[in-house]
Amino acid sequence: MPEGHAPLQLFQTSGSTGEPVKVLKTALTQLHWTALTLRYHMWHEPDMTGRLCAIRALVKAPRTGPNWGSPFADFFETGPSMIIDNGTDLTLQIEQVRDFRPTSLIIYPTNLAAMMERLERDGIELDGLQRVRTIGETLPPDLREAAERQLEVEVRDCYSSEEFGYLAIECPDGGLYHLMSESLLVEVVDDAGRPCRDGEVGRLLVTDLQNFASPMIRYEIGDHAEVGGPCPCGRGLPTLRRILGRSRNMVVRPDGTTSWPITGFKRFRDLAPIVQYQLIQDSPTGIEVRLVVEAPLSAEQERVVAAHIQDFLGWPFETRFRYFDDRIPTGPNGKFEEFKNLVA
Repeated sequence: MPEGHAPLQLFQTSGSTGEPVKVLKTALTQLHWTALTLRYHMWHEPDMTGRLCAIRALVKAPRTGPNWGSPFADFFETGPSMIIDNGTDLTLQIEQVRDFRPTSLIIYPTNLAAMMERLERDGIELDGLQRVRTIGETLPPDLREAAERQLEVEVRDCYSSEEFGYLAIECPDGGLYHLMSESLLVEVVDDAGRPCRDGEVGRLLVTDLQNFASPMIRYEIGDHAEVGGPCPCGRGLPTLRRILGRSRNMVVRPDGTTSWPITGFKRFRDLAPIVQYQLIQDSPTGIEVRLVVEAPLSAEQERVVAAHIQDFLGWPFETRFRYFDDRIPTGPNGKFEEFKNLVA
């Protein structure tokens, strides 16, 4: 190791294929992570003296603190903070957030969607909330719009991974995602490995410029993204227009065609009392429809929901329904995938 890069820390992630990946990180990579964490907050937090609540994965117990903790309290005067595990019962999550009265909320997009549905159903408002910042998962545009409308907040996003930390942070001015090029080289390439141009979608290859303990060179992280052009903000960092998600989140039809799944979920509530859903493609012709519902679905409701899904996926997939009592389980990393392809 180069002098000054110690000590090392071991991190483990499910990786792009779902197989465990172990990565050693150095003091230098952690320093860059600290700097980019501060950047994310400074771009989107005009006043750090507010109350910050973070709902994250793998939190042993909810806890509060007099400030936002390191690195924020090392440089700024901040307000109090609270952290909650996103596996906590949703009703309890809402109670804890409402009692804490945060001005800023950090949350996974799928958890945000579930919380919004419960807030609307029960007529609950989160007084004092001004900003929502999403992490860990792809943020769908319609969820962003719904959150800004229903919660009357500003929603901002970032793109990160366990292997690399922050890859891109949403611009506070221009709406694109700025790549963190001080730490990483991020390439977007097509199926033939050619660089994608502005507006084209391709696979992401990431090279860590700082990590000499676990060198990762043109590492295929498994995500797809659309290349963005120059941002009007003038910061000069390269951009992505949107992050689409992982290859395993694409539907593969029996004729060999693939696409990002459009499930038609916006109409689910019109068709049946559906609270949460997940679609699992477990065979070339089969989809398991996992649901949490407010009341049991009739055979006719199942038929209508199945036809709706088949129509939006563009194939008459065989559908099987599986029901869960409260919430559909997340992965071991606390993340949730609304569509997952086990065949691919």
